Amino acid sequence: MFVTKMLVLMRKIRILFFMILAGMFVNAQNPDYSDVEFDQQEMQELVNDARLTKRRCGGKKHDAVAPLQWNNKLAQAAQKHADDMADNDFFDHTGSDKSTVVMRIEREDYTWRAAGENVAMGPRSVAQALQGWLDSPGHCSNIMNGDFTEMGAALSHNGQYWVQVFAAPREK
Repeated sequence: MFVTKMLVLMRKIRILFFMILAGMFVNAQNPDYSDVEFDQQEMQELVNDARLTKRRCGGKKHDAVAPLQWNNKLAQAAQKHADDMADNDFFDHTGSDKSTVVMRIEREDYTWRAAGENVAMGPRSVAQALQGWLDSPGHCSNIMNGDFTEMGAALSHNGQYWVQVFAAPREK
């Protein structure tokens, strides 16, 4: 009788242990981003500070370049793409509707001559997002691209996805 009760107790403990582990796995896979905030001014200042310093992005050298102006149409394109990734649970430069950054900025009636985009998933602050991009050669090169004169950026409504859109308007 005692052995049977011990076996039942051990079985319950084992089940409880696996339930706890499963709960930890689910929480690790679905972190809470509700405390993550976007600050437009901080984003623009950090990007422009980065552009004022010559740097190496991977193997490519970049001279210091002029600061970027904020553009609300580019910010709106960034917001819509960030929210699309959040709503449809994906992470990519291509939208759920197969759109590209160029298509998205054209939808905002932005007439461009140069365009680029950075995306990130998971940073908990503007500074972390920017540092991640500066540590990535392609993203860093977008930030340091002297052809771009304007930018917009956004954080998805769930706080998980970051998007920067860079562009230069076509001269009229």
